[in-house]
Amino acid sequence: MYVGMGAAIEKDGKFLILKRADSKDFAPGAWEIITGRLEEEESPREGILREILEETGIKAEIVMPIETGFFYRGGKKFPMVFISYWCRHLSGDVTLCWDHSMFRWVSIDQILKEKTMEHFHSMFEKILKLKEYLPSEIIL
Repeated sequence: MYVGMGAAIEKDGKFLILKRADSKDFAPGAWEIITGRLEEEESPREGILREILEETGIKAEIVMPIETGFFYRGGKKFPMVFISYWCRHLSGDVTLCWDHSMFRWVSIDQILKEKTMEHFHSMFEKILKLKEYLPSEIIL
């Protein structure tokens, strides 16, 4: 079994989404958040911060885990537990690696309209709900 992670990175009220490279074997050309797999002897928290840095060149911090899930990536041979995190941008400009061809900073409303982001919609709906209850000084 694999452990996958995702990061919804917020900066100035917008979230980073990335377009998967056309050469990717799974969902080429789809928009997504930062995703990746846990490496051996790595905690999920360490893993997602590593993935953020590797895929974008930016430094971020975890605000909180948002949800967990399970799916088969590419068939029954690859069962995957998935942990999604809400993160905050700390520093750096986005520099794409080979995994992605484009990036945008967008509102949650834009994400919820993006068809290729449907599997991340529940995560962003939870973030919206959390923002209703957070004190204003905590809202990013």
